[in-house]
Amino acid sequence: MPLRLSFNLGDEDLRHFEEVAEQTQVLARHTPPEAIIAAAREVWEKGQGAHVAKFVRERFARLHTMLVMATDAEWQPRPEDQQRVLNALACFSTPSESAGVGLLDHAIMIELVSRDLEHDIQAYQAFCKLREQARQRRRPDVDQNRWLAQKRDELHARMRERRKRDLDRAGSAVRRLWSLFGL
Repeated sequence: MPLRLSFNLGDEDLRHFEEVAEQTQVLARHTPPEAIIAAAREVWEKGQGAHVAKFVRERFARLHTMLVMATDAEWQPRPEDQQRVLNALACFSTPSESAGVGLLDHAIMIELVSRDLEHDIQAYQAFCKLREQARQRRRPDVDQNRWLAQKRDELHARMRERRKRDLDRAGSAVRRLWSLFGL
């Protein structure tokens, strides 16, 4: 029988995440992208190797998507869009000493940053599906690379448009918190 748990993040919790945001912004600006990605991948691998609840596994799957998106040469986001993903991954650049507590903390942070990267992740997943379709249906009358580049550009534009729309609608403390991430 499933059990649903929910919790609220209070002011103290939000201050904690705000501090993490400030620290990771500095880290993301002064650390090579490869180092940020490698550290976040290490956190993801620890999550993969642990026996954890479904909630945690699902969040670590999102972290994996962010890692793949950050390293996919065909995705080709604008520099500011790539920096958003690196800013999010920088949150996981310092693996926790305590495996059990650290994984849950990371799962919560993954939930928070993936909500803010929602449109980026959706656009990337759509791109991956289109890319796979292009590979499977080779047609001589269609330049697959050009077609995929056009679709990628459309997805990038949609992603930025939806992000802007959501940002314009939001005004909460959490929104201000994530603006510290550059998300």
